[in-house]
Amino acid sequence: MTHHSKVDVYILAAIVLAIGVFLLGDYWIAGPILLILLLCAYPQSYETTPKGLVVRTALTKVLIPYQTISYIGPASEDSGTFSFTADRIRIQYGLASDILIAPANRNAFFTDMAKRTPHLMKRGQKLTAAFA
Repeated sequence: MTHHSKVDVYILAAIVLAIGVFLLGDYWIAGPILLILLLCAYPQSYETTPKGLVVRTALTKVLIPYQTISYIGPASEDSGTFSFTADRIRIQYGLASDILIAPANRNAFFTDMAKRTPHLMKRGQKLTAAFA
């Protein structure tokens, strides 16, 4: 199942502003900024496959095997992210890896991930390892 990401209004506003500056003739400043903003705002998707969770962004594709996931839950505000919205989800996997995402429909994403990660227990708004 494919889950799409939320679109952040602030990134869209910055893109519109950069396009305005670009059209006014300041190509050397607005061009690179517009390129970076478009790469950041490129539609992200999160796909649950038989092998694991595939996170696709503009320039990367990350496969996270379900067995390595130890936590799925709300993210704190002090972390870096692929997602620019405030309503983010942290997925911890491996020994010390994590990724922050923002699916458009959180409930559908959690339901789908709960089905595919039977080693995790539901605790409130989170899925955590049984031994944690």
